Amino acid sequence: MMTLSEASELVGGCLHGDGALFESVSIDSRTLRPGELFVAIKGEYSNGHDFVASSAESGAAGAMVMTLQPAPIPQIRVDDTTRSLGVLARNWRERFTMPVVAITGSNGKTTVTRLVASILSRMGKCLSPKKSFNNQWGVPLTLLGLRDTHRYAVIEMGTNGPGEIRYLSSLARPTIAIINNVSPAHVAGLGDVEQISRAKSEIFSGMKESGTAIINLDDRFHSDWCRCFRSEVRQGTILTFGSSPQADVRHENPVVGWSGSEFDLHIGQDRAHVTLPLPGLHNISNATASAAIAHAAGADLGSIRRGLESVVGAPGRLRRVAGINGAEVIDDSYNANPRSIMAAIDVLAGFQGRKILVLGEMAELGVTGPEHHREVGAYARKRRIDALYCLGEEHSKLSGFYVDGFGQGAGKSLDAESLISRLRCDMDANTAVLVKGSRSSRMERIVAGIADEARNRVDSPC
Repeated sequence: MMTLSEASELVGGCLHGDGALFESVSIDSRTLRPGELFVAIKGEYSNGHDFVASSAESGAAGAMVMTLQPAPIPQIRVDDTTRSLGVLARNWRERFTMPVVAITGSNGKTTVTRLVASILSRMGKCLSPKKSFNNQWGVPLTLLGLRDTHRYAVIEMGTNGPGEIRYLSSLARPTIAIINNVSPAHVAGLGDVEQISRAKSEIFSGMKESGTAIINLDDRFHSDWCRCFRSEVRQGTILTFGSSPQADVRHENPVVGWSGSEFDLHIGQDRAHVTLPLPGLHNISNATASAAIAHAAGADLGSIRRGLESVVGAPGRLRRVAGINGAEVIDDSYNANPRSIMAAIDVLAGFQGRKILVLGEMAELGVTGPEHHREVGAYARKRRIDALYCLGEEHSKLSGFYVDGFGQGAGKSLDAESLISRLRCDMDANTAVLVKGSRSSRMERIVAGIADEARNRVDSPC
């Protein structure tokens, strides 16, 4: 717990009202609990200052604001609530000495975060993000959840531009850090893949004089990451992972199934056979990365195996749901980039019946967007996917490049309703449908429209 007076002093603010205690911090008045500090964030679509009064009605201990609001609640006035939230989180994190894991990468961040938390929770209480809290608001909110009862903390970090991960790392001060992989994602904000790699390398900048870097030997940038880490952390340790025989933590004998995977996990001279409830070769790599992180944090091989085998997949990330007419639906709608779509296509290709791929456009690829969309369409054709359905806005031509790459059997819809209608007429018990796209495409609408719950709706005529 902290007092409003103490928080005001830490962030260089001015307290108006009493210095009451607060237990935690929230930026969402809808989920705020009594006794929390409400931080009013001015965002692109909403302004938290409009909800200070409702936060008071919900029992907030106080509010942090940039302009004082007419509400019966103590308020800390600051110049920038986002920056002050970070300052508060940085100071709070410094009170704790447990292992703090920082995870970034173009693909698999949330999956690795969940896998690591599943393992470390077997060793002691582990703090991890409630959702994909990996930006300038989510990371501070996660850090402010640290308590004396925690033995470990796992923090996910994302980026859309240079300097963002450097800032997040300065808040978290990780003792263990990993760049899971690098591929074209957020190219519009970061430039080419080399610049993406450099931006991800900022994760090491917040580490202290000692710490451990987890390096993926299967990624072509691994040597660059090693050099960057050694320049940032003078007494640091490097632990490698991957499929390479030279990796400190490696996987062998992968067997990829429709609903899960199996592999042999080697940590030094020790070995365990792992049955992973996540499909795809890419998830075997994610599991190996997670094992390396947990090993660096002190987990034994038995706990690592049990943690990997008991993980629950994240919503919207290769999660199987029941579809209408007995069809299988793979909900991978949370986000997309070229590599992650190809990995998902590999999973769909393992289905024995009719395979339908449903894609929304990939965002933030800049001038390379058409090339990558065409490449994904061609890859789906190569992997013998039977049909490709695309969702694209009328003003955008990107989804058309999926169609160009795939060829015959591909089509485009301009709205979610018509796409759902087409799919519902094309699904039966011998069909699997994979749904994926960037957040801006809101492909979860498609999943909802073809999931089992849709049986109660009025069917569109075929």
